[in-house]
Amino acid sequence: MLEVYVIFGLMAFSLVLSGVMTLVLLGITENDIVSSLEIYEIPRIELRLIFIISLFSIFDGVLESFVLSPQGIILSFESIPYLIVLFSKKMRRF
Repeated sequence: MLEVYVIFGLMAFSLVLSGVMTLVLLGITENDIVSSLEIYEIPRIELRLIFIISLFSIFDGVLESFVLSPQGIILSFESIPYLIVLFSKKMRRF
């Protein structure tokens, strides 16, 4: 039963951490990120949502792998589709 509370606590901490990181990252360099990744067709709200979801799954997977079990790192792989969307213009050039 304690694992359930630990997982919930880690998920809440990861959500807050990913929200803060997104606000800091996109608040400071949003125009630079958009121009360097060439993602002009994605609206700003969706860009923020993609960053929050991808950072949440990365932070949650890393924290769960450190605290609970090494298999928690598999949660970080859920961010791969979102990262592909962000880097799609850069991938087409290669």
